[in-house]
Amino acid sequence: MCKNMKELQTVSEKIFELEQKKAKKKKEVDALEKEIKQLKAETSTYMKKRQKNELTVAGLTILFTAFTKASFDKEVFIADEGEEKYKKYLKDIPVERVTVRLAKN
Repeated sequence: MCKNMKELQTVSEKIFELEQKKAKKKKEVDALEKEIKQLKAETSTYMKKRQKNELTVAGLTILFTAFTKASFDKEVFIADEGEEKYKKYLKDIPVERVTVRLAKN
């Protein structure tokens, strides 16, 4: 607990400084995630074109998995409406997963 205005000012400045650092880091992380997503999309296209699920390149194993994931709009679906309504709003969404890890020797 702050005992006087000077301590409150110091604490407030520190909070502001840390929040600014956090915002900057978040922007950096968002940019990295966007770049990773783009590169994974390129990898996915390559793997589909070559019809491969696994490749080893320069000590890295690249795994590609394509599948469908069932999903529905929770806002539209009401549990009391029954199984038929559930199936009506259920949609299969195609998903492609690319995983890169160190190759096993």
